[in-house]
Amino acid sequence: MYIIKKKETNAKKHEEEKYNFIKEQIRPQRKRRVIRFFGKILESVVFAVIFGGVAGIVFWNVNNKLGSSASSADRNIPPVKSYISTAVPESTNVPETGSSNEVSKGDMAVIEEHNRVAKKLSSIGDAFSESLVRVINKNKKSAWYQYSSSSNADISGMFIKETSRYYYILASESALVPEAVAIEFDDGETVDAEYLSGDSNIGLSVIIIAKKDVSGQRRRKIVIPQFGSTMSIPTGSNIIVTGAPNGIIYSVMTGNIIKPDIDMPVTDNLVSVFATNILYTEGCNGVVLNTKGRVIGFITSPCEGVTGRNGIGFIGISSILDIINSMVLEEEIPYFGIEGHDVDAKTALAHKLEEGIYITSVYPDSPAYLGGMRVADVITQVGSEEVSSLSVFHNILKKHNKGDTITVTVLRKSSDKNNHHKKIEVVLG
Repeated sequence: MYIIKKKETNAKKHEEEKYNFIKEQIRPQRKRRVIRFFGKILESVVFAVIFGGVAGIVFWNVNNKLGSSASSADRNIPPVKSYISTAVPESTNVPETGSSNEVSKGDMAVIEEHNRVAKKLSSIGDAFSESLVRVINKNKKSAWYQYSSSSNADISGMFIKETSRYYYILASESALVPEAVAIEFDDGETVDAEYLSGDSNIGLSVIIIAKKDVSGQRRRKIVIPQFGSTMSIPTGSNIIVTGAPNGIIYSVMTGNIIKPDIDMPVTDNLVSVFATNILYTEGCNGVVLNTKGRVIGFITSPCEGVTGRNGIGFIGISSILDIINSMVLEEEIPYFGIEGHDVDAKTALAHKLEEGIYITSVYPDSPAYLGGMRVADVITQVGSEEVSSLSVFHNILKKHNKGDTITVTVLRKSSDKNNHHKKIEVVLG
């Protein structure tokens, strides 16, 4: 018995020792796994602490800088006061707000000066009413021109000359001669008028009224304005527009020139157009004044598309004064039939041309077309006279009559790209 029991005991012990090497292998693996698990937790905690610390430092710096910038900006921005007052009951005893809600004295001075200048400019336009009239068709009591897209707009006229018998009035449209032209003063007094002449290129006409038809009281009020100059007017210059700038007679608008001396080709001439920051209104027309109250231009339909869609443009007086004088004197300027641009010395050198007129358009069946003129020809002479610009060319035409034959010298490029001079005979229309 004893031997058998001992054998069983030894066998059991032997069996336990048999698997001891396996237990020894399992125990270290579990231990390492636990160590790695707790190591990862510790690593995550360390990273979280480091990231939190860095983020806190960055947030503190950013917040500090933003606070400094805001404080600096608050110091530099002038306080603003609301001009919309709110009634407060006396019983509330609300204390006055501090300086943060008040406009500074310097800002108020600027605002008051701006208002003073605006009122001064408007008063110049208002005073010009003594030089203005409304041009009408006395039978229909409506605008006397019929082709405009805005038939309900008022058409302004301006006195430009006085003789012993007549007043000469420059109307802001050129049109078919109406059957019964009349002018109307601001008090409703109406006087018959006579169409004298017009120029569709610049959109102006001259009409006259007999002085005997105007009351003595009215004649004492009429003012013949002075003309100014549009030579070298800088960008930003203040202007006053009166007449009918928004389609209503005797209205006044003020603004600034935003682009001076824009070339606008017209038949056998070139005029200067000025762009303004005054918003365009359909049917607008009128007279443009400088700050001295002198006439420097006219708003007419031909210059509408030259200065864009939004702003009012006007034709400068310096480029059309001779045309107005010709209309007053009823001079008929012969017709040549071209459009072009001036070629000055700089342009001529850059493009290997000569000074003169670069032709951009030759009207069909015009004297120029029938004579053999071409687009891209450069007119350099008429007869023995040098031609340096379209205004010079226009003045040369004024010396001639319809039916006269003139010899025009042009610079023309041939097929081999060499320039050569050619003389062309043109019978003026």
